[in-house]
Amino acid sequence: MSQGSSLSARSLTQSLYEQFRTFPEHRDPLRIEIPMEDALMSGYAVFSLKMASLLEFEGIIRKNTDKSNLKNLYQVSRVPSDTQMRTILDEVNPYNFRKVFTSLFSRGQRAKCLEKFSFFDGKCLLSVDGTGYFLSEEVRCESCIEKYFEKLEKTTYSHQMLCGSIVHPESKTVIPLCPEPICKQDKKTNDGEKAAMKRFIEKFRQDHPRLPVILIADALHSDSKFIKNLKYFDMDFILSVKPGNNESLFGYVSQWEGLNRLQSYTFEEEIGIKIKKKRIHEFRFANNILLNKQDVNLAINFIDYWETTQWVDQWGELQETKIHFSWVTSIPVTTENIMQLMRGGRCRWKIENETFNTLKNQGYEFEHNFGHGYKNLSTNFAFLMMLAFLCDQLQEMGCRTFKKALQMANNKRRDLWRDFKATYLRTPTVESWEDFWSMIIEPKRWKMVKDTS
Repeated sequence: MSQGSSLSARSLTQSLYEQFRTFPEHRDPLRIEIPMEDALMSGYAVFSLKMASLLEFEGIIRKNTDKSNLKNLYQVSRVPSDTQMRTILDEVNPYNFRKVFTSLFSRGQRAKCLEKFSFFDGKCLLSVDGTGYFLSEEVRCESCIEKYFEKLEKTTYSHQMLCGSIVHPESKTVIPLCPEPICKQDKKTNDGEKAAMKRFIEKFRQDHPRLPVILIADALHSDSKFIKNLKYFDMDFILSVKPGNNESLFGYVSQWEGLNRLQSYTFEEEIGIKIKKKRIHEFRFANNILLNKQDVNLAINFIDYWETTQWVDQWGELQETKIHFSWVTSIPVTTENIMQLMRGGRCRWKIENETFNTLKNQGYEFEHNFGHGYKNLSTNFAFLMMLAFLCDQLQEMGCRTFKKALQMANNKRRDLWRDFKATYLRTPTVESWEDFWSMIIEPKRWKMVKDTS
């Protein structure tokens, strides 16, 4: 079974191993037992194999005493114990992972994966949001965000991460980019999502200086300072806005409405098969409206949107549901493009649904504490987990063997990970990724071949 694709498991793991070999070594050369690349690749294997914990991973390694599977699939020559892995990875600077993400992203570009994500005028949608993955009242490290609750007289310690993914309204796959940790800066100052977003945008443009994107984010970031930053970095945007966050903007909208300067557009569509439904899209919009009173030179474009779904229930009663969204965008709004811009704005939820929910609920165990350490361990495990997610997404987009395995699992990723993990556990020695996928895709045929060999 051929796996010649640049997005096959074999090619991606080879690329990761080569990148990990370039990580700076922080240990005494005379006392190194486990090479850096073996420690990092073992950490990656934990998340690639969807292990629930390092304890489970170490238990499996003990069963596979010759370590051949890790060697043949992940190129690990010397497997660290869980304690060794934590000790080594705790000292690794998280910044070193940036080049790994950029390298894998470039590999996806060369395989033309980005063509599937072209959304508007040749630009891709980049959805960005923050999420938490560690919270404790006892366990802490020097990078933890500390929050004191005076009424409860307690302090919590947490880690969060700002994540960005290339998304598309019609795609369940995403392309995650290098995340930005939300943690204590310089080991002294608590961090926040807005500060992390500023760093994310700057580093994104360093890594991808010519990639045309439309940033989509929540109302936390719809302020003039951030919008000016996006313009500086030549990035279009569709940002959510709310009256509480953007009081001046909605004041101007009310004034324009009174002067009949807002434009309107309505579109109706029939939906449903068994139960006939009608969906009504109602818009009001304005171009070149001020965001606030302070920045008179900063004009943006505004969209207000209501979606009403109507249907007749089994008793003949008319039922309806209604939702409402508002956005500001750098893209001039017309009746021809407003439906597309609406779909782009609503794509913001894909960072939650196709990224965070996948990491938390589909085998990656994003919220499990694999090890906290004293410096960077928690952050580095999150990076390795995101790399495993990125490699899985790239395979799903560009590797025929992976797609065939997913089809055998009824196109359910959770079922594929179950078969993936079970195959690894029950097979003492796997010679190659080609053999490994054969066991999943053609288990009966593989058993016959083994029985007659």
